[in-house]
Amino acid sequence: MYSKFKEQYKGKLKSLEEAAKLIQSGDKIVANQFVSEPIGILNAIGKRAEAGEFDDVEVLGLGPTSSTDWITPEIYPHLRASSVFINSAKLREGVSKGYANYIPDNVSGNAASFKYRIQDLEPGKAKVISASAPMDKNGYFCTATAPLYFHDVAKMENTTIIMEVNENQPYVFGDNFIHISQVDCIVESNRPLFTIPPVTEGTPEEIAIADLLLDMIEDGSTIQLGIGGMPNVLGRLLANKHDLGAHTEMLGDAYKYLWELGVLNGRKKTLCPNKICACFAMGSAETYKWMHENPSIEMHSTSWTNNSYVIGQNNKLIAINQAVEVDLTGQVASESIGPRQHSGTGGQLDFVRGAQLSSGGKAFICLRSTANTKKGRVSKIAPLLNHGTTVTVPRHEVNYVVTEYGVAQLRGKTMRERAQELIGIAHPDFRDELREEAKKLNLIN
Repeated sequence: MYSKFKEQYKGKLKSLEEAAKLIQSGDKIVANQFVSEPIGILNAIGKRAEAGEFDDVEVLGLGPTSSTDWITPEIYPHLRASSVFINSAKLREGVSKGYANYIPDNVSGNAASFKYRIQDLEPGKAKVISASAPMDKNGYFCTATAPLYFHDVAKMENTTIIMEVNENQPYVFGDNFIHISQVDCIVESNRPLFTIPPVTEGTPEEIAIADLLLDMIEDGSTIQLGIGGMPNVLGRLLANKHDLGAHTEMLGDAYKYLWELGVLNGRKKTLCPNKICACFAMGSAETYKWMHENPSIEMHSTSWTNNSYVIGQNNKLIAINQAVEVDLTGQVASESIGPRQHSGTGGQLDFVRGAQLSSGGKAFICLRSTANTKKGRVSKIAPLLNHGTTVTVPRHEVNYVVTEYGVAQLRGKTMRERAQELIGIAHPDFRDELREEAKKLNLIN
């Protein structure tokens, strides 16, 4: 049987340049992201766009991290990025200056949003592309570290599916396989995998926040650690806990560390016991090696991992995420600085809601109390959000807000109580000013 699959593989194998020629004017490309970003073919498509060989082609995804040379004002009429997250400086600049696009969306809804954008295209005009591990003996390709939205979109009729096979990709179990019979084109591009430096030490503020959280995380909890330094610092400080589980968006180095200690074993999980569930991984090369053929790990589509009702089936779900700014009513800004889009909505709201549905669940929004700006040091607990700032988590959804100065519990609190709680965890240098502003806003007497 394997010889039959190998023959199909050979028949569909093309060079990067040949595969790039499948892209025609008016196409929409749904590209996988992070470690499963199809860098080789995206770069080849970018070269065709630079040569003006097609027009009006859109790349949909979570935002390219490595293949970004084609994000320029000159190439924009030919090839443009429309992303639900901003992962690179080039994409951020492109969105700011109008030659790339941002799509507001929760991670749980990414697949539905992309399907909506391609559903009315003529057959063959939608291309779905991902990097993958080499085909296995049963003819399956594994999207390895990032199933994300790829599989949900690839199941649509009339899509052209292109796989970029990379022998460096780990083979990871879960809902992240696609069969050779479903694939239209294969390319090979054995590039080094995208990595991020390991976080071994945090800032004093991050360590202080992590210490506060430790006392609020019970043994047997299931954890979700968001992107950023503080959650990863916390991950390493959880070493003295017992029987933790993981249901998360991003799988990173902290999870590997806890698993190797025996702390992260999933014994007490109420959903998928003994399994680490995630939708993408981003970490060191050692973390990707750890994931390879590890029966403890399952990768799933974002429509499942980030579904708040699925998340809530985990008892004692602990969601830990970071914010840019929080106002005195509890509105959380995590993605923009004023009107300038800096990152994206991501899965923060998905997990905040999921924690609310979890028996014994808690959702923590963490931030340093101050930031240094061109105008000097400012409080990140603000009377009002800066003009034009996007609200990522509405105030009525917020459970806990944490700075290095303490924990504010907002659920069920009045506006006056919220303001007082938040002023209490602001930097001491700004508390008097915040009280005066709160009085002007009629939040406190």
